[in-house]
Amino acid sequence: MPQPASTARRFTPKLIQPSDEQCAIQVASERTVIVEANAGAAKTTTLALRVAESLARNVPVHRLIALTHTQPACVALHNTLVQIGVPRATVHQIRIQTFEDFSKEILKDIDDHRVDYVDENEQLRTHFWNAVQRVEEDEGERWREELNMPAIGDSWFAEEFLKINTRLKGTMRDMLERDGRRASPEYAESIGIDYTQLKVYLAYERIRRQEHADTPLFRGEMDATYDLARYFHDGGTTQGLQHWRFSAQIVLVDEMHDLNYAMFRVLVEVLNTSQSYFCGMGDVDQVVHESTGADAVFMGNAIAEHTARSIKRYPLTHSYRFGKSLAAKAGRVADKPYSSHAEYDTQITLQQFDDEEQCAQQVLDTVKEWKKTRWRDMNALAILLRHPAQSVAIENLLIENELPFTMGGFESYLKRPEILFIRGLMAVAIDNMQSLAHDDTREQALTALHFFSGTQIEVANRPGDSQATLLADAIHAVRDNPMFLTSFFTNQVLRTAKPHLQKRLMAAQQLAASQSGPAFLEDFLKALDITAIINDVYVSKERRAEALANVEGLKRAAAKFNSAFDYFSFLNGLEQKQRDFKDSKRLHIASIVSVKGLEFEHVLIPHLTQGEFPAGNGTSTEERNLLYVAITRAQKQLTLFAHAARPSVFVDSLGYQRKATPNA
Repeated sequence: MPQPASTARRFTPKLIQPSDEQCAIQVASERTVIVEANAGAAKTTTLALRVAESLARNVPVHRLIALTHTQPACVALHNTLVQIGVPRATVHQIRIQTFEDFSKEILKDIDDHRVDYVDENEQLRTHFWNAVQRVEEDEGERWREELNMPAIGDSWFAEEFLKINTRLKGTMRDMLERDGRRASPEYAESIGIDYTQLKVYLAYERIRRQEHADTPLFRGEMDATYDLARYFHDGGTTQGLQHWRFSAQIVLVDEMHDLNYAMFRVLVEVLNTSQSYFCGMGDVDQVVHESTGADAVFMGNAIAEHTARSIKRYPLTHSYRFGKSLAAKAGRVADKPYSSHAEYDTQITLQQFDDEEQCAQQVLDTVKEWKKTRWRDMNALAILLRHPAQSVAIENLLIENELPFTMGGFESYLKRPEILFIRGLMAVAIDNMQSLAHDDTREQALTALHFFSGTQIEVANRPGDSQATLLADAIHAVRDNPMFLTSFFTNQVLRTAKPHLQKRLMAAQQLAASQSGPAFLEDFLKALDITAIINDVYVSKERRAEALANVEGLKRAAAKFNSAFDYFSFLNGLEQKQRDFKDSKRLHIASIVSVKGLEFEHVLIPHLTQGEFPAGNGTSTEERNLLYVAITRAQKQLTLFAHAARPSVFVDSLGYQRKATPNA
């Protein structure tokens, strides 16, 4: 940052008194600064101080750019600048962008024509299924026996593909390592990708890039960053940057630990082109976005190696989010110095349970206790989970007690495909859509019916259309007309299902039309042989186990009603009530990854059971980072739930003995 000889601060913030560490970062004069921060240490506030100091030293507002990983991080920096006293009109002029939006802007000067940006995964899935069809029809495939092609509508396979697509583009690993070689099963294994997924990815990219044309047909999530990084890697000139509307003098990056190779490649080009001053902030213990290629290596010496810059590192140690008790435990987990400047301490409680149901009951009791005095602020309470399957018993109890909640990072188990398949089949069996009143639920139920039944959609006057296109049209039709679901089941599912499955579907349908009562759902699932259906459609053992756990959860919940029909009717009414509740009245159930960067007054972390959290047998860096992120979301209260007989090794990491006392 350009500085006179004096390092006295030019900017004095409102409302806060910066720490010595923050002041040192605010006025640091080195050309390349990396701040190694702890969770809750006011990274965004410190970055805002750096921005404000630059403006106070007469850096033109149009020559300053702040880049982040996510749009919420952009909003947070914008709001923090206003809060510390930078005029709102000035803040609006500062270029605060995600790497993706920044890349889109640069690509405008590189693309031959306008490119469509696709924000909805549903649109991307259509291209994905077209790629699946292309792989299936490839007569030149040398290793066909290695392919395990999904059925059209396999939402799990599609979701896994979208993750792999993002990871391959974030790491740029296929582009960097294959170097023109033919994609083989051995090569796929070497980069940690299933061969089928790799082949679908390559077909998808050929579709997206219009058989490797200069300008792609469309761009999805993170594609702009990947395309720009690829452009630079392939020897593209810096024309896009040289003809940019301004030359950057100050470049800042928030959440630097979230950088992947594609982002880093773009950042290096910016730094080498502009010769600007740089400040990056991050926490290597918060790298949990490995699915997008995030890597702590970019917090290391990577910038020095790629830009010939020397790096000056500054610490940001003190937490303002939580108190000394939690700071001590966070320090144990991360194995680094940690302190707190919070005006309060954080109450930490460890409870022990014997089984899943008891764990869920303890969570419910904690939620109820919170509600007694904080019912206006239910959104300040969060239940953080390592796996989606861990939500089943908890959701059942919250639903039974009509406690509103919102999901983050994954769907409610009642919206997962195997449950929607059951709900959809029961609805069409009795020709009553009241239990699927909402448009989105009906659409998802239709997709599930299609997927689990292995349906081949046939439309007489559209013989050339792909299955993906026909399915998309069917989904739109059921939104406009709920009864289309019944005709789809009769005219498409039953007509084209394999004989053994057709027989089971018809038996279940007849049972639903003639029977009710408490034993109905059990008999219905037996008629379907739901276990066999799940095992047939899901390749992953983990996904099979999760699906069967979801079905068991459904059975337990429905058993408390006179019939499954009554339960689904109750669910429909509750679904509507959930939408009517204000956000402040709904607690959060979320994956740990989805809440990184957020904070809650009270955080609950259930299922600290060895083999569940950490997953598997080990304690990988990623699992440790997930624990670190989870506990450091808490402000004033943290409640942990550990298995009494098989406690997670993290119980030891947090400083508890195996026979932990109830309170910290």
